[in-house]
Amino acid sequence: MNLLPKCRLLSALSLLLALLTVAGMPAAVAQEGQSSASASQQEEEIARLNELLDQARAERIDTAVEANKTGTDPRDFSLKWMPFYRYTELENGLTQQDLTAFGTVPFSPELGMFFEVPIAQYRDFSDIEGVPRGTDAIGIGDIDLKFLWNPKSMGFTFGEDGKKSGAWLFGTDFVLPTATDDALAGDSLLFAPIVGVVVDMPLHGFFAMLNLYYVDVYKKDSVPDTSKFVGRWFYMQPLTPPGKWWGGLYLMPEYQPIYDFETDDFSSWIGLEFGKMLAPGKIAYIKPGWGISNSEPTDRGDTFEVGFRWFF
Repeated sequence: MNLLPKCRLLSALSLLLALLTVAGMPAAVAQEGQSSASASQQEEEIARLNELLDQARAERIDTAVEANKTGTDPRDFSLKWMPFYRYTELENGLTQQDLTAFGTVPFSPELGMFFEVPIAQYRDFSDIEGVPRGTDAIGIGDIDLKFLWNPKSMGFTFGEDGKKSGAWLFGTDFVLPTATDDALAGDSLLFAPIVGVVVDMPLHGFFAMLNLYYVDVYKKDSVPDTSKFVGRWFYMQPLTPPGKWWGGLYLMPEYQPIYDFETDDFSSWIGLEFGKMLAPGKIAYIKPGWGISNSEPTDRGDTFEVGFRWFF
């Protein structure tokens, strides 16, 4: 049998297959390169889209804060100054009068400090059973410093076409024992983490829930332990748009649930803030309040607050 023609045929076929393989390699390499480039381009487009969405959420939050113009939105870290006077009567008959300097110091669009400095405090113990008439105390109280962080990357939108915005707030609260008289404060250093959420409501309003849990970091042995939850939940609703003598009115009811884990006592308080824009960046308000579900002598009864708010 003559194998020479068959060998030549197989050699020719092998050579042809090798040539076809070599010829097809550049096309395959090019196709693989195109696929890799296409995947990289898609990743860049997705990253850019996410960046635009984050920017849109942040802009909607800023727009919502700018829209209410009352300076009551916890998402607003602009520079503010708000002195106020507050009268409080406790269930045991103790009356308190406080003149406080409140304000906001912005560190960045996402981080701010809220301070409360008691300029003057007066306590009248005369109506407490068993306390001699004329017993009182006057001086400076404890300073409160709150730090709030509004991470814009965690902002969210909701509602039709995502026109409403919301934000998560995280922070800390420090109550410093700076009182000049033990009768004016608790004589302990308190700390509280803060977790809150703020969402837009119709007609330029908003709803906020700030939740704090206080514990004592330092105190005297004679001072009771502190383990207390305090909620600050409020709804702000403009009543009229800014402008003219009757414009810039708003109403902001606030509810404060309080649970003391040391005494197993629950109390709450509700206040009704009514404010008026006197000029752009200048707000005056009054805020009556009432204690409800009270069971302890030191729970708040009736309160009344009046203040002024400047924007800078």
